[in-house]
Amino acid sequence: MGGPPGRDLNVRLTGADAYALKAAAVELAETMQAISGVSDTEDDMPFGREQLVYRLTPAAEALGLTTESLGRQLRAAFDGYLAQLVQVERDELEVRVLLPREERERLDVFERLSISLPNRQFVPLASVASWESRQGWEALRHADGELAVEVAGEVDASRTTADQIKAQLQLEVLPQLTEKHGVQYSFQGRAADQRESMADMKSGLLLGLGLIYLILVWSFASWSWPLVVMSAIPLGLAGAVFGHWLLGMNLTMFSLFGLFGLSGIVVNNSLILVSLSNELRIKGASLHDALIGAACGRLRAVLLTSLTTIGGLAPLLFETSLQAQFLIPMATSIAFGLGVSAMLVLFFVPALLSLLESFKQWAGQLIGLTAKPVQHE
Repeated sequence: MGGPPGRDLNVRLTGADAYALKAAAVELAETMQAISGVSDTEDDMPFGREQLVYRLTPAAEALGLTTESLGRQLRAAFDGYLAQLVQVERDELEVRVLLPREERERLDVFERLSISLPNRQFVPLASVASWESRQGWEALRHADGELAVEVAGEVDASRTTADQIKAQLQLEVLPQLTEKHGVQYSFQGRAADQRESMADMKSGLLLGLGLIYLILVWSFASWSWPLVVMSAIPLGLAGAVFGHWLLGMNLTMFSLFGLFGLSGIVVNNSLILVSLSNELRIKGASLHDALIGAACGRLRAVLLTSLTTIGGLAPLLFETSLQAQFLIPMATSIAFGLGVSAMLVLFFVPALLSLLESFKQWAGQLIGLTAKPVQHE
């Protein structure tokens, strides 16, 4: 199966009682299986072979026998006690003492087996231990020092999404399991990786936008003009969201990767527009003429750079191979975001520049009136 590692839906249950965890896992798996779009639910805590569990009797405790000492003797009887190591040329042979095979495979051996006490006396096993049979486990897993079981399933992307299933489970099912079986839950697998990636991406986004702003401040020698240039970024984000809606796609991690790249690309169209407007103002053009001249002068450059980029990504948007399915959301973010921003930046940025200059003039007049000296008679 291609794509990121892990299952589409993975819920981890933790607690102190293995049987309560198993019961909760079975109930959760059945509930998930009944949800439309979820299939192949299973847990990683399968039952194992039947086990015989022994407990010391009061008489055994009075005779000084402990659970550990009894366990060592039972292990020696059934698994063997290392009595000697024999060196035969280059080989080393182990000599183990244990019960014969035919006795180790019969349950009545517990009635005839003798146990050594601390005072070197022997007593029948039946007089110092009680037995019960129960279902064992093939494996017991732990997470953060607690018993844990993970219930996983596959999600049909054409019918629902993993996020919708998680929201549905958190609404009623998981709180009821927590109250009924005394377990705790958390989402693992791809959900855990997504949480970690989102946290890193938030820091990366702030760092990236900060670096773009500082570079523009250094280029324009102004604190306000870079904000106008970066105003194209929200336009690109709106275009990326529109593209996903138009193609019927969900936002994925690869979509967010595309948004990161888009943020740096859409700034270029706004940058060349603001730069030309600034040059025309320096040459003596009015604000209105400079904005119109910049929009007209950079129309061809903005359209050509945007169309060539979109044209390069177009084959990937319509690719049907499995390998391309994970890159299509990223290409969608860049192509549609760049296309929408290219159309709107020619109108939005000049309007924003006009508002900014009008605000500066109004603020300058207000400061001038406030700082006007008082005349004395």
